[in-house]
Amino acid sequence: MLQNGWHIVDFWPKPPAPKVPDLLPKDVARIYLQAERNLDIEGNEEAAGTMYRKALDVGLRKVDPATTGPLAARTKKLAAAGKLTADIADWSDHIRVLGNGAVHEEDAISRDELMDLRNFADMVLQYLFTLPAMVKKRRGEEVDWLDAP
Repeated sequence: MLQNGWHIVDFWPKPPAPKVPDLLPKDVARIYLQAERNLDIEGNEEAAGTMYRKALDVGLRKVDPATTGPLAARTKKLAAAGKLTADIADWSDHIRVLGNGAVHEEDAISRDELMDLRNFADMVLQYLFTLPAMVKKRRGEEVDWLDAP
């Protein structure tokens, strides 16, 4: 109930639903969802950017736990191993600056920069998890990361 005694029954237009890539590990999906929930809230650009970056970080660690170092370096290592494309690895240099800005800088990241970071996170996570899971399911194989806590 609002302070004036009114109850909100519904509203229009409906806000856009969060768009999380399919078939992600549960913890990566949870983190990505937090980014999506902050995406359309004006003033929460850093919160969204930080969570997109964290989703990438956790996802990359799940695919290659032994690799440490900066996000861009780990992305390039996965590209060299054939798990990501060379274009995504090149894109990671631009995104590294945006991700660091969202986490470490005082200045706000722009809406365009946030959308670049979101698109990069979406693409990387789809390549690492969604596409391989779709292939495994099509073959009748188990997708082991879907059952992990």
